[in-house]
Amino acid sequence: MKLWLIAAMLFFGARQATEPIDTVLERAAKVARFAFGGTGYAGVISDGERDYRSILARKSALADFEKLYSHGNLPAKCYALVGINKLNPARFKELARRLRTSNENVATMHGCIMSDEAFVDVVRQIESGQYSRQGYQQR
Repeated sequence: MKLWLIAAMLFFGARQATEPIDTVLERAAKVARFAFGGTGYAGVISDGERDYRSILARKSALADFEKLYSHGNLPAKCYALVGINKLNPARFKELARRLRTSNENVATMHGCIMSDEAFVDVVRQIESGQYSRQGYQQR
């Protein structure tokens, strides 16, 4: 019995080890703040926006944003929602409808100002198209 258990653990462990790790999705799932456009004193784009752009450029973007939404923290969910809104507005509306009663706050950054905003307010901003304007994507 023990031999069978060891063989099964080795087989399944080896199988998991061969699956590629998506470092962009892993990093994006743990992003500290939701920020678009120039941030900080230097006005550079955030790491979160950089990862968002990288995911958006993929053929698997919609599926990857769905994964990010399912497994990411609140700032990551915001980036995922921006991508889902861009690629599948009907799906975004479905998700947004479920979030209307959330009382959570999400860490954000606008320019040099860091704050915590109500998650539902950020979802409304996404829904209004605030993060899909040309200026946010071309900095």
